[in-house]
Amino acid sequence: MDITRVLVIVAVFLSNISISQAKPFNGFGSEIDSYIRMAAQRYQVSEAMLRGFVKMEDGWYGNISPTGATGVGQFTMGTWNWLSETERGKQLGMKLITAKNRGSYADPRRDKYTNTLATALLARWHIEQFQLRNIPITDENLYMAHNIGLDGLHRAMMGKATKEDILNMRRNGMKSWMTVRDFLNYQKGRFLAHKQEANFMTVSKQGHIHTGVAAFVYPTSQMGKSVKWVEPDNKMIWVEPKNAMVWVEPQNTLQR
Repeated sequence: MDITRVLVIVAVFLSNISISQAKPFNGFGSEIDSYIRMAAQRYQVSEAMLRGFVKMEDGWYGNISPTGATGVGQFTMGTWNWLSETERGKQLGMKLITAKNRGSYADPRRDKYTNTLATALLARWHIEQFQLRNIPITDENLYMAHNIGLDGLHRAMMGKATKEDILNMRRNGMKSWMTVRDFLNYQKGRFLAHKQEANFMTVSKQGHIHTGVAAFVYPTSQMGKSVKWVEPDNKMIWVEPKNAMVWVEPQNTLQR
């Protein structure tokens, strides 16, 4: 990547930060907060990651994207209907989008509870697919799968993005001068910034993350299958010494 492209990427990223700072985030509200918490627990995904998804997608207050994606998790009609036909989608109570209800107040994506849980369900499915495809399970990769689709992300990571993949990326914010790698890095950077803001996190100069949220849940890490907890046979008991230990200062010093 030449220096000109680097400078442009930095400029765009900084402009996104300034826009974000111009519109301070005051939270999702108690209703969405409770749905996010329930969704994270039900589908065993990171609550912090899910909050980042909702903040990045910018649909919790009713916003509809230019692509027609709707609701808390900004689902397209195709993704929503596919997920609703899965066994877990049916268990969740997802309803199909039809020509009659699409875009209306009866559009099932407008149900904030179902949409939030569907967002977590899709993330859980992506985690399972990442394991099968050897894709690193990170919050950023999970967001990209949500943003441009699992297959699109997989092809992009292998350097095999199709014309349709690139068209989809452009619909989701890819600039004309960006390569596929540029776009992935750009979107991942934006997601991390939104995740930090959604969880009221600040980053120190040393790169440490601090949070003012008492119940903050850090992103979960994948533990190797061979790692197991073995319960000890006997309980360990602390025995308090009867006599206190006293430090005696030596009176003589050694001389060489």
